[in-house]
Amino acid sequence: MSLLRINYRLSRIPLRFIEAVLTRFDEQAPIRLAYEEALIEWDRAAAQLLGDQNADRRATELHRHTAAVRDAITRANSRRDHHGLILLDEQRDRFHRRRRQRQFEGIS
Repeated sequence: MSLLRINYRLSRIPLRFIEAVLTRFDEQAPIRLAYEEALIEWDRAAAQLLGDQNADRRATELHRHTAAVRDAITRANSRRDHHGLILLDEQRDRFHRRRRQRQFEGIS
């Protein structure tokens, strides 16, 4: 088990380097989110297989962070979609008003 823990800790060294590089990306960048998800799974596996509490803590903290970021993305997309529907409704109403106006003018 000690040998596995050492291997896990050694494998975290390049992962930390990659993580440091990715922190320069926007929090909502897909590549950063995908990498963070992979790190969560890696740390969860280490926590479960090796009983590593530090790995469990890292996975939990990173999961909270990525969940908050994904929630913010979802809310922003929802607001954008809602705004788009409002604009579409307004355009549809203008179209129907103009159409009725033209029909009325054509009758008169």
